[in-house]
Amino acid sequence: MALEGNIRDFGLSDFLYLVDRGDKTGGLYLSRGQETALLFFERGKLVMAVRRPEDQQPDLLVRLGLLTESQLARARASLAARGNGATLTEVILAENLAPREQLQGALQSFSEEAVYGLFGWPEGEFRFEHNQRPDPAAPTIPSPISVDHLIMEGSRRIDELGRIKDRIPSTDLVVRFLDQPGVRIKGIKLSTEEWRVIARINGRDTLAEIAQKTNLKEFDVCRIVYGFLTAGLVEVVKKPVPMPLARGGPVETSRVKRSLVNRIISRIKGM
Repeated sequence: MALEGNIRDFGLSDFLYLVDRGDKTGGLYLSRGQETALLFFERGKLVMAVRRPEDQQPDLLVRLGLLTESQLARARASLAARGNGATLTEVILAENLAPREQLQGALQSFSEEAVYGLFGWPEGEFRFEHNQRPDPAAPTIPSPISVDHLIMEGSRRIDELGRIKDRIPSTDLVVRFLDQPGVRIKGIKLSTEEWRVIARINGRDTLAEIAQKTNLKEFDVCRIVYGFLTAGLVEVVKKPVPMPLARGGPVETSRVKRSLVNRIISRIKGM
């Protein structure tokens, strides 16, 4: 029988704690409006977490740069040949298609970020299906991870996110420098990630666009920009709405401007 409820009444941290302490195996389904999430546990440890249905598919490994298309095809063929009991992750490791450390690091990071975003849900329906496991072809973490770290880091991020959202309420905001950023940045020690964000601040790109162009997580970009805000290096503003072209189009607008300039020149000459 499935366990069902709302995380408004039974927090995610509490649920993860019970899964861990009870060595539970199963799938946790969460939904809030159009948002969904799916977490799988094996004896209390996390083996996979996704926020989109397509991320359960094997091609996630290609999108993360862990396998090529041909390597994935080979792994899937081997999985089909092995029959019941094997998983895609086990086949990849057995055939040395990707280093274990690389596979572990990428899939663990991906799953952790999927979970951290859920800590910000004030409510949402959940259903826990006991003894349910991922599809054998799903990209699972080679060594399942403890939820203790997820609970601690997720709670820390919620506290930090609350402070950040006071000044950065949306990732649709544009970041721009205040006066002479080069002078103010001089003497400030920046990390590699901070330099990557600095290099993308142009007064036009939103926080979400900077995250996409730097391959950083939106939370990390917001955290970094929050530090720049606190230091007085930048400000965040609403993205300007494109102005409609003047009647008659750009050519007519250009003519009006030239006419105005000519009148000003004539007036100066007559003074």
